[in-house]
Amino acid sequence: MLSVNVLRILSSLLLLFQVAQTAIIPIRQYDSEDQDDSTNPDTDTKTSEPSFTLMAPSASATSAASQQPGGDLAGATDIIIPHYVYPADGAWAPLEQLAANNPNVKFTVIINPSSGPGGDALPDANWRKAIPKLTAHSNVAVIGYVATCYGGRPISAVQRDITTYANWPTASGDASLAVHGIFFDEAAAELDDKKVTYYKQLTSQVKENKGFGPHNNVVMNPGTIPDNAYLDIPDSTVIFESPHSRFQEALAGHEFDRIKNMDKTRLSSIVTSVPSGTDLAGLVGQLRDITGHIYLSNSASYLEYSQALEEAARIISSS
Repeated sequence: MLSVNVLRILSSLLLLFQVAQTAIIPIRQYDSEDQDDSTNPDTDTKTSEPSFTLMAPSASATSAASQQPGGDLAGATDIIIPHYVYPADGAWAPLEQLAANNPNVKFTVIINPSSGPGGDALPDANWRKAIPKLTAHSNVAVIGYVATCYGGRPISAVQRDITTYANWPTASGDASLAVHGIFFDEAAAELDDKKVTYYKQLTSQVKENKGFGPHNNVVMNPGTIPDNAYLDIPDSTVIFESPHSRFQEALAGHEFDRIKNMDKTRLSSIVTSVPSGTDLAGLVGQLRDITGHIYLSNSASYLEYSQALEEAARIISSS
C-alpha cells in the first residue's frame, strides 16, 4: 500500500499536469454549432425590457446576408435611435446637436407619434416643425414606427400606417415633412411561411412608394435573431433588444454565433439599462463586432434622450 506522503506527491503531480493542460487550451471562438436552440413564441408580449432568445434557423432557409463576411468595422457602424420623445419646444435639441457634432456618423432615428403615425392625415404642429429640422442634417435618416404584433396585426391596418407616413409630404404641402422608411416593430421570428409573405408584401409597399424618398429604408425588429427566412427581407434586422445585463449573458453564452459571418450592415442591436460607470468604449466594441447599427442607453425607456450616445458617436468618429 502506498504511504500517505507518496499519495500526496502523486496527487500534486496530477494537479500540475491538469493545470498545464488547461494553460494550452485556446480561448474558444464563436462556432455555429454552439447556437442556442431555444425559441421565442411570436405571441410574446413586448415590454420595455424585452427578453432575448436565439431562434433556430430553418433547414431550408439560407440568408443572402450570411453570404457576406463580417469584416472590417471601419466606417461600417451607424447609430440607430428609437426616439419616441414628444417634440415639445427644445425637446429634440440634444438629438439635433448630436447629429451636428458628428457629421461623419450616420444616424437612423425612429419616430413614433402615436404608436404609429396616428389616426389623422398629419401629426400635430410640433411634429411638423421638428421633423424637417432633424432631417435637414444630411447624416440623419428618419423612419416611422409601425407595430406588426409579430405578424398578427391585420395587413390592411399596417398598410394604412405605411400610406399615412408616405403621404405626409403631399398632405402637408411640405416636401421636407418626410420620413425615409419604416420601422416594423414586434416582427415575427419563428418560421411561418404566411408571415414571411406578410413581411415581404409590406416591405415591397415601402420600397415602391415614392413618398419615402430615394432610400425607402426598412428595418424589422424581432428583438432576437430570427429565422433566416426573415433576414433577407428588410435592409436591417434588430437581432438584439434587451438590457445590458442580458447582452453580457448572450455574449458569454456565444448566442451570436449564427450571425458571426453575416453582413453587419444588415444587422442592428439595441442595448438598454447600461449601468453608470460602464466602459462604453468596450461596449461599443462588443456591439460593433456583431452589428453595423447600434444603440445604447442608460435608461430602459425610449421616451428620453440617451446621453450615452454622445460618447458612442465620439468613439465611432475617432476609430
